[in-house]
Amino acid sequence: MSFRRLLPIYLLICCLILPVRAWINKPVRGARITPQRLVLVLDGVPYQTIKDLVSEGLFSRFKEPARMISTFPSLTNPAMIEILGTSDSPGYEDHYFDRARNRLAGTIQDRLRGGRFIQGTFRETFDYHAPAYKGALGYLAAPAGAVLLAQADLSSFREAFRKSQAPVFIGYIGETDSLAHMGGEKHLKSFLRTLDRLIEELITESDGRLQVEMFSDHGNHYTEYREVKLGNALKRAGFDAVKSLVNSRSVVLPRHGLVGSSELFTFPESRDKVAGICAGVEGVDFAAFISGENSIEMISHKGRARLLRDGSKFKYENAGGDPLDLDGISALIKNSGEMDEHGFASEEIWWQRTRSHRYVDPLRRLFDGFNKNVRNRADVIVSYRDGYLLGSPVLSIFARMRATHGNMLRSETEGFAISTRRGLGEAVRGIDLKALFELDQRQIAGAFFSGEGHCRIGPSMAKSLR
Repeated sequence: MSFRRLLPIYLLICCLILPVRAWINKPVRGARITPQRLVLVLDGVPYQTIKDLVSEGLFSRFKEPARMISTFPSLTNPAMIEILGTSDSPGYEDHYFDRARNRLAGTIQDRLRGGRFIQGTFRETFDYHAPAYKGALGYLAAPAGAVLLAQADLSSFREAFRKSQAPVFIGYIGETDSLAHMGGEKHLKSFLRTLDRLIEELITESDGRLQVEMFSDHGNHYTEYREVKLGNALKRAGFDAVKSLVNSRSVVLPRHGLVGSSELFTFPESRDKVAGICAGVEGVDFAAFISGENSIEMISHKGRARLLRDGSKFKYENAGGDPLDLDGISALIKNSGEMDEHGFASEEIWWQRTRSHRYVDPLRRLFDGFNKNVRNRADVIVSYRDGYLLGSPVLSIFARMRATHGNMLRSETEGFAISTRRGLGEAVRGIDLKALFELDQRQIAGAFFSGEGHCRIGPSMAKSLR
């Protein structure tokens, strides 16, 4: 039997064996905590979930939670790069289109090796990051696999924290996103209750001196999901869904994970047509494309709009429609005297006026989605309605999604931020967190703790899949 056929069996065994660490790794009574401050990143935990738990009396050491407004698309790579201020990621996700090589890149082998997944990326910032291959294991035997791996992840984090000599320790728990995807809100809340007890334990061990801050990179929307038939629509319109761009009819659609947005690559002359086709597909909220250095065109069932940028100022033009429902806010900004004679308003004004809108801070986030945080930038970005997704055909075999993220709407966009030492207000942007949590005033505690993981199975599988 080939190793490829044995792969699911090996992954399932890991799901069962790795959580043993959570059961045998007992707390160290009387241990002294060296780190003075803990910053813990919880992938994909929605603001509303944390708010509900706080209202139940959990996380009582913390000030009130704030909404953390993610990037658009609301995905981990661009969101974490915006927050940490690290170098741009090759792609929006780990499977991406490489423009220079004109082909899809980022494979399961890269994730299993670990080195390519962590080294040279924003993940090197963390003092603790789980083994690279573990994120994929949660999709096997779900939701039990995700539950067990999340507990193992938490146990390993606790061990790494107790060993650390760094005054500021930054840890990353990725399995919370898998729990939301595969287990839904019930299982995620159960895990967060366990986390609350651990934080209480660590603070007590430090005689109350330990300061703790937590945030997530994006939200998750809990519902039943349907797949968007984007590829079928493009094919019917005469476009070819391909792995390399050949001519003006070529479209590359990377499919990684199961998320609420898609990033498409084509030739500049095809952007408008491709966006128009996508906008008409069931489940699509809107499609946007770059039409100039400082302009974006948007298309939806509500018509077209044009977004313009002038330095740090933005303008929203109704070009036959109002896809972002911003006509009323534009009029309010104008009537209040906050708009210049050319119809532009500052980034700060748009942020303040839209922070409670169904599309939070949309103009900046759209321009950043096409111009920042990733090196291989899309020609067209499609945002789906809540309850719709598109992604990996292979992953969909294993996964029944109970939540996802990626679109511009609030549930998928809004993570959280919370601190024991300071209030953060009602809402913060990812670009604000680095300063608020002083993420640049720290020392990395040596190499990240997990390295290649708790066993050699990940790298071994990568070699066998070559």
